[in-house]
Amino acid sequence: MKIPAIHPLRLVAIVLIAMIVAYGSYMYWKPQTFAYAKLRDGVVLEGGAALKAEYVERASLATGGLLSGERSPIPGLIPYSQIAAYINMPVSRRLSGGVPLLSADLMGKESEGMSSVLGQGMTGMSIPVDNIVGVTPYLTIGDRVHLYTSFEDDAGAHTGLLLREMPVIALQREQEADLPRLVAVTIELTMDEAVLLTHALHYGKIHLGKAATTDQKGPGIGDAAFAKALMNTKKRWSDSGDEQR
Repeated sequence: MKIPAIHPLRLVAIVLIAMIVAYGSYMYWKPQTFAYAKLRDGVVLEGGAALKAEYVERASLATGGLLSGERSPIPGLIPYSQIAAYINMPVSRRLSGGVPLLSADLMGKESEGMSSVLGQGMTGMSIPVDNIVGVTPYLTIGDRVHLYTSFEDDAGAHTGLLLREMPVIALQREQEADLPRLVAVTIELTMDEAVLLTHALHYGKIHLGKAATTDQKGPGIGDAAFAKALMNTKKRWSDSGDEQR
């Protein structure tokens, strides 16, 4: 049987088409490597501490051929090529070394504006803290705190629970040697509670305590009678001479 002759140009075209199909299939199915940002081993960041470039290293993850090398196989996983945009942002929770960095681990630009995390009709106020306010250094965003206040009037000194279970929406820490130090706590509260807290900061002494997870009364004024007496005082805590101790 005589085999039909194939024109040389047609043969070249068939070979080229076969090569293009093979190359396209390989590029579609070939394994990809995704480079992501990872916290270096041994690094521990408390919530509110800033992420520094020296805390981050490159790690890679083998992905299937259907994923691009720049497309994260895990939602929120930060590509190493984009980590520069996250440097100096505060972390939203305590992070220990060796873990992949997720966008949810950092308080980005959308978290810098308090309006994005505040409920309707609520406001955010920052309370300066130091090493004697009684707040655990492991306080994180989302925890709740009790606010205890001391003040003086003509009847003497008084101490009580001013606000209870106030939600923490931001933390500010400063690096002191190799350890982060908590310097301010921002809480969410109503306008009336903000007025009460402002008066307490001006005329009294504020101490914070972390609320237990079993406390379920909800945020609000702790002792209404105590709060009313505080609002009536016009004597600053410093007038007693006990503020510096």
